[in-house]
Amino acid sequence: MRIEGNDQRLAAATATQMQQTGAQQVLTIKTVQQSDTQKAKSENSVQTIAGDKVSINVELPKNTVDTLQKIGNISDFLNSVAINLRQTNEGLKATSSIVADMKTSLDKIIKNYPPYTFDSKERIDQLMSYSSLKKQIMSLMVPAPPPPAYEGVKHLWDDLFSGPGGTVQTPTLPLNAPDSHVNAAAKQLDVISGQIGLVQESMSSSIMGS
Repeated sequence: MRIEGNDQRLAAATATQMQQTGAQQVLTIKTVQQSDTQKAKSENSVQTIAGDKVSINVELPKNTVDTLQKIGNISDFLNSVAINLRQTNEGLKATSSIVADMKTSLDKIIKNYPPYTFDSKERIDQLMSYSSLKKQIMSLMVPAPPPPAYEGVKHLWDDLFSGPGGTVQTPTLPLNAPDSHVNAAAKQLDVISGQIGLVQESMSSSIMGS
């Protein structure tokens, strides 16, 4: 393709556009002062002639354009992966924070001395707080990591997010739950925290190794 004009900025803009279209193209800005001999010598060069007018010939081999296109596609792909990984990591952090708060509520019951009476207001308040946090974690939808990282953590991910709708399955404790159930739930929350940490660690290892 050949384009004529007398604006150097137009030449630069058009050259950029040709790279983006991915076609092998030639840009030539001719001047009225150039003879056929001068034009032959000016291939692949830039000359200043008669004021601001220039002659520019830019040739882009098809394989070079293909490479540029591939680089552009890879860049878009990597940007998408980075965004998805960030969303997954933020979801895991939010999940970990809620699980930690749930554990704190139970620890206040377990570690209180003397132990709360079964019907004490403080004990009931902590169990109500626990139930409220459980609702939060059940409504928290954490997106799975993108394919480059997901393959390395799939088995861990499926175990962690085994609850309804792909949520984290945490223990249910009614307000009249005995201390033995509270202790068992606290231990299960420790396991869940460990699972979250393992998923995060495995994701990092998968990314670094890819």
